[in-house]
Amino acid sequence: MAIRTVLLHAAADSGFSDRLAFAIALARQSGASINAVYTLYPTGVPRVGRALSIYVNELVHEAKEKEAVLKAQFEQAAGAAGVVGSWASVEGDVTTALRDAVTFSDITVVSETRYGTVDDQLAATLPEHLALAANGPVVVVPTGKPVPARVGKVLVAWKPSREAGHAVRFALPVLAEATEVEVLTVAEGSAKAAASGEQLTAYLKSHGVNAKHHHVSEGDATGAIIKEVGSFGADLLVLGAYSRSRIAELVLGGVTASLLDDPPVALLVAH
Repeated sequence: MAIRTVLLHAAADSGFSDRLAFAIALARQSGASINAVYTLYPTGVPRVGRALSIYVNELVHEAKEKEAVLKAQFEQAAGAAGVVGSWASVEGDVTTALRDAVTFSDITVVSETRYGTVDDQLAATLPEHLALAANGPVVVVPTGKPVPARVGKVLVAWKPSREAGHAVRFALPVLAEATEVEVLTVAEGSAKAAASGEQLTAYLKSHGVNAKHHHVSEGDATGAIIKEVGSFGADLLVLGAYSRSRIAELVLGGVTASLLDDPPVALLVAH
């Protein structure tokens, strides 16, 4: 199935321009349209107590004032690229609104934001929450890093887990359009990793994907993935999100938490 609808999270954080550029590139490459959802209500802030409610209302008021500029930026970028786009404003919980919209979209584009503005801080938890809640693929675009003109090279960080399997199946339309796909496996004490990577590579080839396999026998997965992103020149990294519990990753450390905190390139994640 080809990508026909790209869902874009629109908000006044510092990552908007980068994720807009990525969404435009992906839509142009795939012949898809973009549905931008502008969120007025701050992410993860409950409306509890009078003082907090007043603060939230002020944030919503500021979001409404900023909308016109961002909408004009979106319409100009889409028009210049020849991409069909639509814009909608929503109130209510951001994660819930986007999660519901994901059901009727082929891929969703959000951002990792680390720049410390109020808007950035309010949006900081959205990528991991949406990746865990959504029933479709979520692309997390890093803020302040180069945005590819097209998704040509895709690196698949593979392990034989349910989450990685979901991510690969969701990513098939992107993988089919890529010029090169590399399946990366890291041993990390598993004798089955390399064989599983070969199996996945053969499966992808059966779908017409130009795939190859690269196995790393030593080192940790996070370090190996980051190194291979640079060596391979990946435009996109496909990753299963939280194959062990999110709490365990936050306490013990883990690949998903590390890469979401500072993505080397755009991440396509699924749980």
